[in-house]
Amino acid sequence: MLKTEVTLQPSAPVPPTPASSGLSWRSWAGINLANFFLAEVTGVTLPFITTYLKEQNWQPLTIGLATAAAGLGVFLAQTPAGIVTDRIPSRRLLLAVASVLLGVCYGILPLVPATAAWVDPLLFVSGCGQAFFLPLLGALALGLVGHAGLGRMMGVNQGFNHAGNLAAALVALALVSIGGVTSVFYAVLAVSVLSSASVFLIRTDELDETRAAGDGDKPSGGIRALFHDRRVVVLFAATALFHLANAPVMPLVAQDVKELGGTDRQVAYVVLVAQAVMIPVALLAGKFVDSWGRKPVFAIGFIVLPVRIALYAVAATPEQLVWLQALDGIGAGIYGVAVVAMCADLTKGKGGFNALSGVIATALAVGGVIGPVCTGALTQYLGYGAAFGVFAGVAALAAVLFVGFMPETKEAKSNAG
Repeated sequence: MLKTEVTLQPSAPVPPTPASSGLSWRSWAGINLANFFLAEVTGVTLPFITTYLKEQNWQPLTIGLATAAAGLGVFLAQTPAGIVTDRIPSRRLLLAVASVLLGVCYGILPLVPATAAWVDPLLFVSGCGQAFFLPLLGALALGLVGHAGLGRMMGVNQGFNHAGNLAAALVALALVSIGGVTSVFYAVLAVSVLSSASVFLIRTDELDETRAAGDGDKPSGGIRALFHDRRVVVLFAATALFHLANAPVMPLVAQDVKELGGTDRQVAYVVLVAQAVMIPVALLAGKFVDSWGRKPVFAIGFIVLPVRIALYAVAATPEQLVWLQALDGIGAGIYGVAVVAMCADLTKGKGGFNALSGVIATALAVGGVIGPVCTGALTQYLGYGAAFGVFAGVAALAAVLFVGFMPETKEAKSNAG
């Protein structure tokens, strides 16, 4: 395989282009378009599933179980997906298959009987397919540019990813007004085919499949061996707490907007404002994780989270809640870049990069499952202010754990490519 050495200048004012990344336009476009289209595939589906099932006269409990099936699929498949990504060299093909699998599950949803026996398994399988996206995209980026260029490349990848989420929200709103909720599911199928095609733009002679696993075959001792490194334990615990605090907040903000008399348009802005901010933040994070180091950049995301959630508790108008969502863009924009860079550092030369990425993504899934479960009881019995206060406390604990106990993972000087 062709290895490309990348020399990064910390003061570079622009994100990496094909020339500065050492990649052809074809490979550069392939990895970034894959990020863009896969974000469109997953970005707005669950809210429209809820709407669709309501139209089919489903009860709230059965709707909740159906949407939980998708989350359960992600949760159960996330760590295995990372392990498989380490061990299977045909990563482009695997990502294409996972994308189409998810697209087919949503595309046939309006065509099958609207019963739990059909809907729940389809959503579960779609979640299993989605679990492969994160480790595979990270592996392809590492295989293309190596450790030296990973931070910058992940910044650009995440910029395209957040742009895809933003585009998905806007397109979905337009489609629903024209063709109803089911048109969104057909669009997901179409876009999943586009994402699969994008993956094959990546040139095999520019993709080092061994490097994509962290310059090794697999970690000796498997997943358990990863946790012998104290840094992995701290990172896992901190990210789990981060998502336990963060996952319930956006739907909680949307509910609070309505509680304060806001409009449906303002609820939509809750999503759009955050995604718009994530794009430039991801690009900047990609630059500064190389020049400043991983920890100081990631620490900003951890510190912003409790501040943001605490401010929600004292917001008095829908407009204030919407504008505070800009802070969500800072935290999420940094997270997607910094966590991949840290996972690559922690497995460099040992292998197991994708297994660790899957494990950390499982921490994300745990927070996504437990957090929303707590939200209903907190808001029902204590109110929105108290709920925000509890999650701000969890976020503060995550920040203390990360800032106080997580060391820098970036080598002082690295010529690894």
